[in-house]
Amino acid sequence: MIKQIYNIRNLLFLFFTISLFFSFYIGENSAGGTEYDHSVTSEFILLFSENIKENLLVYDPKINPHLPFFYFFFGKLLNFFSLEILRFFYLLISLILPIIFYKILKIRFKGQNKNILFLISSLIFLSPYFRSSAVWLTNDNLTLIFFSVSIYYFYKADKFKSNNLNDIIKCFIFLMLSVYLRQNFIIFIFFYIYYLIFNSELKKIIIVFIINFTLSLPILYYLIHYEHILYYININSIDKIDYSLNFLIFLNIILFYLIPFLISKPILKKIIIRFKINLKEILLLVFFVLIINYFVLDYSVSIHGFGGGVSYKLFINLINIPELLVLFSIISLVLLFCFLDKKIENYLLLILFFFLYSLPILYQKYYDPLFLIILFSLLSFNKDINKKFLDYKYLIAPIIYFSSFFLFALYYYS
Repeated sequence: MIKQIYNIRNLLFLFFTISLFFSFYIGENSAGGTEYDHSVTSEFILLFSENIKENLLVYDPKINPHLPFFYFFFGKLLNFFSLEILRFFYLLISLILPIIFYKILKIRFKGQNKNILFLISSLIFLSPYFRSSAVWLTNDNLTLIFFSVSIYYFYKADKFKSNNLNDIIKCFIFLMLSVYLRQNFIIFIFFYIYYLIFNSELKKIIIVFIINFTLSLPILYYLIHYEHILYYININSIDKIDYSLNFLIFLNIILFYLIPFLISKPILKKIIIRFKINLKEILLLVFFVLIINYFVLDYSVSIHGFGGGVSYKLFINLINIPELLVLFSIISLVLLFCFLDKKIENYLLLILFFFLYSLPILYQKYYDPLFLIILFSLLSFNKDINKKFLDYKYLIAPIIYFSSFFLFALYYYS
């Protein structure tokens, strides 16, 4: 019986893998802009296939804000393989992400049904953004792989309580590898530092800080030597970003991914109970969102149609009713409050998550499938809700929901 179940899991993984191969063959672009992103990426890969030092002089972060290390690696491989082979190689690498996610879930939810954990990890295959990145060789998936491996060692080190310094070091090494691809992931170091300070002795903290500083030296050298450091400081300046609008968009994006896990009577009952118990705090949250909304300068910042996510496109670009964006922001924040444990770690992680991308307008693609990984890997939710989460019948709705989202995205961008 156990062998049969194991074989079913393998067959399901094989099915999703074959579906990715087919997506590669037809050039799937279910995320919308990934094929264009690939045209930009391939230019930089070609650029760094030759003299890295000389070409760094012409690499301009105003054109491409990512650090160039991803292009170094694939640029050198381009000297031995064609771009099509590199794309297929990257698709195979991308398959590591759901595997690592599954390993994280097995550590975090010890004793839970592995089939349920496997199904949760397989939701990644339904992400249009994961699939498009796998097909079109953008650095999103590799960044998420490194970040997920970092989370894996975070739990292997038992949130830094373990005496095994190797696992702690590996956690930070893989976080830094994700930073080499997308520099904004450095923000998660504050989440790890929080645990490190409270769970480790001074000697370990000093060693970890020295290792992290050493790992960051190539990035610091690049930023200082090529005089790009001021650019990265300026693009994050408050006067260039409407954080109020982005906060509303952020909450709507989170709600989009929370909804399928809440479509069940038992979970909704638990949330309603918490709602009644914490009514005063919830009213304060509503007031907080209304205050944030007061400072929104312009809802139509994305008049070109890009960015903002599903809710923004619907409420602002399509029907132009900003009040709905605000309303769903309130619903999202209230659900988060009722859904999650009242722990500093949760609040810290959500704040860091919000500031992960400092852009004029947020893009949903940057949070998919990242939010699912963070939801099940790092956020801690109410114990009663947690029990319902890890149940077969409550996974049916998320599977249907994310399958529908993928098929709609495939149709919309075809």
